[in-house]
Amino acid sequence: MPTRVPLITHPMSKRRVPPSAVAAKPFHGRRQTRRRTPHDNVRVSAAWVVERTLSSSAPSGEFLAGARARLDEHDHGLLSELALGTLRWLRRLDQVIADASTRPLKKIEPALRTPLRVAAYQLLFLDRVPPHAAVSEAVEHARRVTHRGGASFTNAVLRRIARQRSLSEWPVRERDPERRLAIEMSHPDFLVRRWIDRFGFERTRDLLEANNRPKPMHLLAFRDRGGRELLAENLIDDAIAVEPSRISPLGLVVRGGNPLHSACFAHGELYVQDEASQAAALIPPLRPGERVLDAAAAPGGKTFAILAAEPEARVVMADASLERLGILEQNLTRLERRLPVVASDAGVPCFTGDRFDRVLLDLPCAGTGTFRKCPELKWRISEAEIGRLTRQSLRMLAGAAPLVAAGGYLIAITCSLEAEENEQVIARFLEDHPQFSLLALEDHLEFPLDRWIVGPGVWRLLTADEHDGFTVHALIRRQD
Repeated sequence: MPTRVPLITHPMSKRRVPPSAVAAKPFHGRRQTRRRTPHDNVRVSAAWVVERTLSSSAPSGEFLAGARARLDEHDHGLLSELALGTLRWLRRLDQVIADASTRPLKKIEPALRTPLRVAAYQLLFLDRVPPHAAVSEAVEHARRVTHRGGASFTNAVLRRIARQRSLSEWPVRERDPERRLAIEMSHPDFLVRRWIDRFGFERTRDLLEANNRPKPMHLLAFRDRGGRELLAENLIDDAIAVEPSRISPLGLVVRGGNPLHSACFAHGELYVQDEASQAAALIPPLRPGERVLDAAAAPGGKTFAILAAEPEARVVMADASLERLGILEQNLTRLERRLPVVASDAGVPCFTGDRFDRVLLDLPCAGTGTFRKCPELKWRISEAEIGRLTRQSLRMLAGAAPLVAAGGYLIAITCSLEAEENEQVIARFLEDHPQFSLLALEDHLEFPLDRWIVGPGVWRLLTADEHDGFTVHALIRRQD
């Protein structure tokens, strides 16, 4: 193993500005203010986020960040609630709108659908938003994007919904129980059917309900910075309410306030990471002095969880994406960590002759365990999409396999619940690599993590309570 690997740097580009752009402007004694546009309205901005998210392949977080920049900070929470809530409940909202308008959604003018959806979400799910405000602003929005008839139609539909502001007053009349559940819980039919086949009806209902609940922020605390007890004390001093995670021994769950504005965040004392992701990175627990390769590391979460638990772990971070490596470097800088980072494709790694005690792979997948924070994925996924990245996963596993030392671990992690992206990938890998076998996790995990062992070498946490869903496969290389 190289004794020193240079840290990759990504200097910020400097844009040349013509002299005319910085010429002095006359001062008239009054501060010039930015001209307000319709997108400065939080409900219009939420509709823009929903529309752009559904019409693109980009994550909703990118559009939320752009919309927040145009709004006052006190509107950011409502913006996220409206946009993400509408995306979570999209199918159920469409059913209510269709019933209230007495016409199928495909017969409603496309420009009106998003204003109707956002306003319907407000009326059905948010008590603090006055009904007349939701209706009048949606009507005004409809008037801007269509014609007078469209505005009148929007007004009529939303007034009907405003008179019946409970989902129970808009029952789903579908006779097929699986399809009715999919509509009621706002998920695609095929996904609900496959989960019922695997997990059963009641467990699937619990999973769908969890997917539709907003997700609190989870924080990772570092033992070499005092651990989560000291972090909790410091955050409380900043009026941020937290409580210990029930899954991760390193985690805190935020109950009030914004830790991103705290001194703890600025000083690199915490990292934002789902509690299930924290736990997944520690399956099985680190052994003293392990040499670890995080072969698809960016933006760094799994490595940071390892360092939080075992500060002395010797970790090398690698990733094939220069853009993601830039984000990783920013995180390392804020956390004040200097680690070897290399640009390397996990399928064709550049560590010839090196061996590691643990090689960690975050495999590409459809992300069916992350619908809470990325609800738009529900409407992008398809039966054909699941397993599409299997070949890439197998390529990464095959490339990483020679880097595992005798007796070392090869750990595959996904944020997917699907067998095609987990069990089936590992089974195919083991057929071609008989020097590896599944690790008996029962011999390594204690309560509470041992509760989620679902098979030989397999640890799975379904989306539930307040966390995402993850699957871990732990393989061990036999002694040569």
